[in-house]
Amino acid sequence: MTITDINASLRNSSSSEADEHEMIFTSLGMFIIDEIHHPDGTSQYNVIGGAGTYAAFGARYFLPQPLSKGVGWCVDAGSDFPGVVRKELSSLQTTMIFREDQTRLTTRGWNGYGENDFRAFRYVTPKKRIVVEDIIGTKLLESRTFHVISSPDRAQDLINGIIEQRNSLKKDLPLPVIAWEPVPDLCTPEHLGACLAALPMVSILTPNAAEAAAFFGLPEPFEKEAIESVALRFLPFMRQDAAIVIRAGAQGCFVLSKERKLWLEAYHTPFPDRVIDPTGAGNTFVGGMCAGYVLSNGDIIEASIYGNVAAGLSIEQVGIAKLTLAGADVQSELWNGSEVMTRLKEYKTRIGL
Repeated sequence: MTITDINASLRNSSSSEADEHEMIFTSLGMFIIDEIHHPDGTSQYNVIGGAGTYAAFGARYFLPQPLSKGVGWCVDAGSDFPGVVRKELSSLQTTMIFREDQTRLTTRGWNGYGENDFRAFRYVTPKKRIVVEDIIGTKLLESRTFHVISSPDRAQDLINGIIEQRNSLKKDLPLPVIAWEPVPDLCTPEHLGACLAALPMVSILTPNAAEAAAFFGLPEPFEKEAIESVALRFLPFMRQDAAIVIRAGAQGCFVLSKERKLWLEAYHTPFPDRVIDPTGAGNTFVGGMCAGYVLSNGDIIEASIYGNVAAGLSIEQVGIAKLTLAGADVQSELWNGSEVMTRLKEYKTRIGL
């Protein structure tokens, strides 16, 4: 798919002509600088990360310049923010709200990995959440899709706030697509009621398998049948046009709506040796999925395919995938040395779609 094809997709999925500055995706996740500790004892520091960052990259893969301005996110920089990081983020040509505060440290996280995809995480400096007020008065509020990563109670507040503020713009904007990624710590039976109450407001519920099961007090399911059974528990509480997409690591993802269900294998299933670091894969999946949802005119299967391809890019290195240009043509972008749309086509051919 060329940039002309992408523009055509945007026109077909909108009542108005495609605008290169139309907001396609906005993440309300945070920017974090990570330190990552691996089972073999190796570690990396000052790694660009955070749920908002990975999600923004996931969408950005499929929106080359100048459509890249359709990717919106917030970056809060403290007194310790590396200048080289700001330069790299700015080179993406997204709609990035960059806020500097010399009175605080940048939000930093500690990631520890163990066997069987075990991950431990904690903040090592105070976090600064992204709230609806942070995007008031910006183009981000007009986005067609939003990535919300939060507790069930906070999800309701964020979604209500987004819709209320969009209505105040008096621009006749459609209801946005909300992709909700529940935070792991609050996926508990105590928060199940709030989760179910939030679902009528959500377009795409996208936990991983462990998080989905934890709402019902169940252990992480590994068999596909068990994952499907958990997904089915959420579906009656969702809108007719909504879907649940459960991310299942090396098994790929399970897509379920009231009309369709399908397993999609992980992008790296045939070549697992290319998997280097899974940090941020789930967040990247959500960003790619949201971009794919718009480009495919709301096809949740196609959107999830975009998510799998995006997640595949994110785990081929520590940190984010690397962008280079094919010659002098800014529209010919390479991510990790390959064209993302070529990856998308190859993946679809492999799975028979």
